[in-house]
Amino acid sequence: MLYMTKLLTEKITEWKEIIKRYRFVIKPCLTLTILYTVSISAILRANFNYKDDMDRIMRGRKGWLNFGRYFTEFFSSVIHGDSYLTDISPLPQLLAVLLIAISGVAAVYIITGKKKLTVWSFAALMPLGISPYFLQCLSYKYDAPYMAISVLASIIPLMFYKRQKLVYIAAIILGTLIMCTTYQVSSGIFPMLVVLLCVKWWNHKEEGIRQIVEFAAVSAIGYLTGLGIYKIFLFPKGSTSDYVSVSVASLDKLLPTIVSNLYRYCSLIKNDFKISWLLLVLAILLSFLFVMVRDSARNKIIALFVGSLTLCLLLILSFGVYLALEKPLFTPRGMYGFTVLLAFLAIFVCNTHRLYSGKLACLALGWCLCVFSFTYGNALEVQKEYADFRMELVIADLNDLEIMQSQEEIILQIEGKIGYAPAIDNMPDNHRIIYSLVPMVFGGTGNIWDQYKFFRAYKLKNVKQNFGSDVTVDLTECKLPILKDTMYHTIKGKNNKVLIELK
Repeated sequence: MLYMTKLLTEKITEWKEIIKRYRFVIKPCLTLTILYTVSISAILRANFNYKDDMDRIMRGRKGWLNFGRYFTEFFSSVIHGDSYLTDISPLPQLLAVLLIAISGVAAVYIITGKKKLTVWSFAALMPLGISPYFLQCLSYKYDAPYMAISVLASIIPLMFYKRQKLVYIAAIILGTLIMCTTYQVSSGIFPMLVVLLCVKWWNHKEEGIRQIVEFAAVSAIGYLTGLGIYKIFLFPKGSTSDYVSVSVASLDKLLPTIVSNLYRYCSLIKNDFKISWLLLVLAILLSFLFVMVRDSARNKIIALFVGSLTLCLLLILSFGVYLALEKPLFTPRGMYGFTVLLAFLAIFVCNTHRLYSGKLACLALGWCLCVFSFTYGNALEVQKEYADFRMELVIADLNDLEIMQSQEEIILQIEGKIGYAPAIDNMPDNHRIIYSLVPMVFGGTGNIWDQYKFFRAYKLKNVKQNFGSDVTVDLTECKLPILKDTMYHTIKGKNNKVLIELK
């Protein structure tokens, strides 16, 4: 008994020493995790089954291998404790928040070399975890932690850049492979950090030109090797998708493709962000340039030129390999590299002396994003309630129809759409990004997820969905008599064919 007590005491002492040694990491990680968790609390409360979440809930499936996300496929079984993926939300989202918090603390240390985070540093890191673009990632109950892992895997290798070259290269290759096998949208994060460090060292004369070039070359070798291994040995052959391509544009079309995709991404950002947000982003960019020139140990004019060139390069890198794809991902979750860039620049600005105007701009942007996350979470909730209400009305009216009592299989087609809940429709025009983030949930659009819940969550008997590849005949071209007409929908049908026209 005395031996066990002594052993337990020794272990407690040992853990206390470990916690004390790494307190500079643990404390800011927990603080940032709490900040992020509070910010997304409305999303967690909404309990919204986001797009293909519903399919995974209904069938417990994984389905990530077609995009070469092997780490996601494997690690999902670890998190869920089974190969059948039940709904364990909000655990995956909370895990994602923790991973993003660790990523943020690591980014501050890499960029500034400081172990202690100030209030300004926490403000700078808000775009990393709760930007509108990454909020879509956190909306997915199943995918969220693996999207966060891809961010962490892109940042952590730079913690090893002071080690031996082979160790650093190995860390880069491993991090790149994890990123590629979880979520490839993060492919621009590591190059952005490398460029930012090189420019910082050059600007402050912290390292010589030779050392900077050597660091950049070693980083490039590790990164390109990781990408090459993934492309040659791990990338799924013949993989296709209806919403994003998996092939890079041919060499003769590469430059026009990059320019076209970059223009499209920038246009989307301009449309998605409010004017006030854009002004704050501009203030952060100008503050970065000001710090570059003010604190430069080089010629001021050259420093301004290099700073401007750096911003252009970082903007291009923020979208990663997607810029070179024939059909990249233009949904919000495909663009969070831009807000990761904002976080890196904000870290740079917030950890300089004085320049309170730039720091206040970072703080104001962080507050705006925090407020928006509550708006978005509440919008998800009201949209879910509205969609459920509309679906229940349709099912109630179908249940009263004689045609639905037949034992013969009913071919049912949905046309039109319910639109958005009044609370969302009444939002001013500067909330346009809400319409990109909030799914409609119920409608006859070309999106399969807008019909998934209706056909699979209510146990409709003897009903076959007439959609996509399952279409037998377009019922809108058939002259079907009206069976029921209400203020919300019209139901037409004859024999075993039923058409629902939403209003």
